[in-house]
This record gives sequence, structure tokens and C-alpha cells, in this order.
Amino acid sequence: MAATDDSPTGPTGGCTTTASFDDHGIEDGSDLIQDAHYRLADVDVAFEPTESFFARIETAFVWAYLGTSEDRGVPEHVEAALDDARVLTHGEFADRPDADLRTEVLPAFYRHFAGFHCAYRS
Repeated sequence: MAATDDSPTGPTGGCTTTASFDDHGIEDGSDLIQDAHYRLADVDVAFEPTESFFARIETAFVWAYLGTSEDRGVPEHVEAALDDARVLTHGEFADRPDADLRTEVLPAFYRHFAGFHCAYRS
């Protein structure tokens, strides 16, 4: 699935959600989803559509990114993509307290994160 534009000459240069982070040494974005899920599962939290819960999701993705990428920190454009993904995903699930964290919320967060990253990385 293309984040914003499939064409190699478009604004995202053919960036896809799967390979959005290949410029950071992450070949498959599903690794970030899985790692973030395990980080949240380790503290045994149930999904709540609250601002504080989405901040926890963002933090889980930060640590997943740091553990998976070749970077020594989180670049500014990645931080911006995370922030925007948090806001957009929170809005998407604000009225869905029954949403499944593993199969709905985290994949949606990642799709937004990767999409914003495609737009912001150039």
C-alpha cells in the first residue's frame, strides 16, 4: 500500500508503508508493529482510547524504532511523524473502546506513522 504516492517521481518517491523506514535500516515495518505490541503486552495494559494511552503507544513505537533502526537516536522527522500518527490514530479510535490493540489500533498507528514518515523524510 502506498503511503501517499506510488510514482517514483511523486512527492514520496515511491515510498510505501512497508519500506518507509528502509533509509534507517528497517526493511519491514511490521517489525516495528510487533515490537511495539510486545512492549505494551509486557506491562499488561488494556486498550483505552485516551490521550495517555496513545502517548504509551507512541513511546512503545519510539523504543521499537530505537531497538530496530541503525540510528543512534530518533531523528526530528521521525519524531514529527510519531506525533502526527498519535494525534490521527487517537482521533480514529476515540469512539472505539472495543477496538483490538494488536489487530486494529497498532497497525493503524503504524500506517499513519509510515505515511507521515514518507512525506517528511525528504
